Amino acid sequence: MIGNLTYDQVESIAKELEESIATITAITKNLNVEEMQDFLSTVEGYSKYLKTTVEMSKDADKALEELKSKK
Repeated sequence: MIGNLTYDQVESIAKELEESIATITAITKNLNVEEMQDFLSTVEGYSKYLKTTVEMSKDADKALEELKSKK
């Protein structure tokens, strides 16, 4: 878990953000709205951060389980 959310919930949020970015990009593609591109880049970075956090947390959980089993 990350905070009060399960790993699946966090991954789902990251996926929803990616889908939203794709939709917004498609809608604003020809508008050349620089502020929107900056915003989308920030959201994309956050989505990647969430995925990386889940991966690292899962790896940490595995490492802890291995340590527990060696006791």
